[in-house]
Amino acid sequence: MEIFNMSDQALLKEIGRRFEEKSASIAEMEFMTKKLLEMNERSKEVEAAKSYFLSLIKNEFNNPLSSLLSLSRKIKKDVDTTRLDAIGSMMRSELTYLDFSLKNIFAASEIEYGEMGNAYARITPEDIAQEAINYFEHLIKEKSLHIKVENKMLEKMVTDGQKLYLILLNLLSNACEYSYPDADVNIVFAQEGSDYIIRVEDFGEGVYADHSKNIYNRFYKHNTGKTRPGQGLGLGLSVVKEIVESLDGSIDHFSEDDKTVFLVKIAQKDEASLSVSEGLGSDEFFEESSDSGMMEF
Repeated sequence: MEIFNMSDQALLKEIGRRFEEKSASIAEMEFMTKKLLEMNERSKEVEAAKSYFLSLIKNEFNNPLSSLLSLSRKIKKDVDTTRLDAIGSMMRSELTYLDFSLKNIFAASEIEYGEMGNAYARITPEDIAQEAINYFEHLIKEKSLHIKVENKMLEKMVTDGQKLYLILLNLLSNACEYSYPDADVNIVFAQEGSDYIIRVEDFGEGVYADHSKNIYNRFYKHNTGKTRPGQGLGLGLSVVKEIVESLDGSIDHFSEDDKTVFLVKIAQKDEASLSVSEGLGSDEFFEESSDSGMMEF
């Protein structure tokens, strides 16, 4: 376009057009610069999280592994039955801690890479709860806790048994560790409209208000030194939140009288739209049976 042959009006219009193009280019460059800065910050956060996680793993796993090695050597030398029972109990405690930590690490890894699918089955929630109670038997005995399970549902749950088991493991672990000695811990199952309800109550120090917003964040640890030892990966509640959301549910917590309550809601699914098996616990492996159609092995 020959600028010298343009009228004043056309010239002003052309100048305005080019100004708008330049402004758009500047805005686009500013947007891209902002995104690059955000990506850079995110990259730094990821690297920092990786470094923190590796440091955490080293610190958290080094002590129980060293203890297990030491205890195993004592078993070879010791023939006193009473001492062997005590050593066996300590080994069970350390192994449970390691196994529990690994369960959460593996779950967090599956969540991170989007590999956590749902395997629906008809399950009896009390059975899953009892498995979780048996898992933490040493911790329950150590604090003389009284675990009560109540099922207010009229039928079995249709959900992922493995996921429900990990939800209960984490909530029960928290309840036990934060409870005062010789206290009650209640696990209640119910139905509310189209939701399954899982309610875990403990009588302990509770969640302080300034910690309340952060307890579902990864690596966040709410250690007060009163009822809970200063250990743990800080993954448990973040894993629970992600698992619950994968089941189209939600989790919340609050204080009620002298209790701390964690309330999980999981959407009840229409069985007609799912491939549902008959579950006999948290085990996800099944084979065909002539009676129920499925059986555990």
